[in-house]
Amino acid sequence: MPVTNSALNTLSQLGLTLSPKPVYDIPLLPLDITDLDDEALMELFVQFTQWTDHLAGAKAIALINEREAERAVTVAEATAMLNFWTGAKGGDKITIVKAQIATSPEVIELHDDYNKKYAFRKLIETRAENVERDSQLVSRELTRRTSDMGSLRSRTRKFTT
Repeated sequence: MPVTNSALNTLSQLGLTLSPKPVYDIPLLPLDITDLDDEALMELFVQFTQWTDHLAGAKAIALINEREAERAVTVAEATAMLNFWTGAKGGDKITIVKAQIATSPEVIELHDDYNKKYAFRKLIETRAENVERDSQLVSRELTRRTSDMGSLRSRTRKFTT
């Protein structure tokens, strides 16, 4: 059983799930975030948070898949080494065996699969970092507004009591 399925089954047994993909696209930040009213800003924050949660799970799965592919390459190369090795002595022989392993169709295919999974993981990781950064910007704007409102309220109370 692949580790990914095993990890997801274990997660499920613990009563946990990965966050589902939101039903809407990843939102875009407006050029001027201060143009948004409070409700729109909060809605944007919720959307970024849901995408951050979803992408964190996707990133974990991508990392597990990459690790499985890397392990498959290692096992195939070790198996090929055992199959190609004749026990002959000399540096030239080991170089030839390594070349046979590297050009083996199975090893080439597994390396290609590993490289695809590595590239996918990097893309998911980059997307997750971008969404997280956008979410942090929205969070800072929410904090700024809350802080401004707090000081405005305290000044209002100060002059009306």
